[in-house]
Amino acid sequence: MLLSDVKPMHCKKVLLSMDADYAGSTIRQTYITMGTLLKAAKMNDLIYKHPMDGVRCTKPVRAPDDIHFLTRDEQIRFLEVAKRSHNYNQYALILETGLRTGEMIGLTWDAIDFQNRTLTVNKTLEYRHKQHFWRPGSPKTQQSYRTIPLTDRAYEILKEIKDKLPWQKESPLLSQTLEYIDRRTGAISRLVMRDLVFINWRTGEPAKNSSYDTHLYKLCDEAGIEKFCMHALRHTYATRANESGVQPKVLQKLLGHASIKTTMDRDVHVTSESLDQAVRQFESGRVS
Repeated sequence: MLLSDVKPMHCKKVLLSMDADYAGSTIRQTYITMGTLLKAAKMNDLIYKHPMDGVRCTKPVRAPDDIHFLTRDEQIRFLEVAKRSHNYNQYALILETGLRTGEMIGLTWDAIDFQNRTLTVNKTLEYRHKQHFWRPGSPKTQQSYRTIPLTDRAYEILKEIKDKLPWQKESPLLSQTLEYIDRRTGAISRLVMRDLVFINWRTGEPAKNSSYDTHLYKLCDEAGIEKFCMHALRHTYATRANESGVQPKVLQKLLGHASIKTTMDRDVHVTSESLDQAVRQFESGRVS
């Protein structure tokens, strides 16, 4: 449509058409994007009235209680089963660092500093199934650019993978260098596929986003726990960090959140064990 022809009912129709198939968070992102686009059009005198005025996004974003995470017992059972999986290192690394799935898939060796034991998040990678191509990109927000100190376990995982590189299978796909616009600098950046940390042992290519979730479901059945998706591992990392006493502002930086509210409301979960511990701490500090 021509910008001048867009009316509030057209904007509302877009949101309503998404209602049955998309999560509330995705619809809200669409709502924000349309609003930003049309506001810029009005500011530049391309339209005289903002067609999003009066249009509301009504589908609720998923409640924090609906977001899955693993209890300590579930985490132990899951990792025990996952040890026999070719994706074990990917799952274990997220539980040690809190990386998003796209950040993990797009992780390259130049972002790993073994001497200083850090991991830098500065790009992402995802497979676009409809278009059949890999799309690199910037981290989710400005705050998502971050450098994470490695735990001993995370260091061991990455060192073990590095040591096995000479025997790794390589697909012709790895000869590609992909370009994208860096959100932080506005300059063209490049992702060298051969430099990726995680390559599928069977295909010699990076594993697709959806294949991780499919594989997770099988592991959950084997471990006898409720099915969960990749993002639940990030929630689990945040919850364990909170239980271990990591300060909220520090955890916000580690997760790459723009707002501490997102950290505490969306990614950190209170377990029954942490409630019991809190009560015991209260009792130990009671004034007689």
